Amino acid sequence: MISAQIGKMGAITNLVNENFSLDDGQCFNVKNDGIQPVALYVQLAGMQDGDFIETNFDIGWNPEIVKVVKQTSLSNIKLKWGY
Repeated sequence: MISAQIGKMGAITNLVNENFSLDDGQCFNVKNDGIQPVALYVQLAGMQDGDFIETNFDIGWNPEIVKVVKQTSLSNIKLKWGY
């Protein structure tokens, strides 16, 4: 379980149409507000642009520091970003 200290938060939206990143390029943690874990492709903070890795996001806050969440065909997932 993670005890994240989050000062700013919002919803991760529109993943069925495009990749998600923050407009200012800020990296963030992902919170899964759904009812089951979800596997997504993400670009982590230290990765090169265009490189993605698949990882599982458990329910609640996750430890990965993310730059980009890749577009997915999954629908009805409830994700939030925070830092």
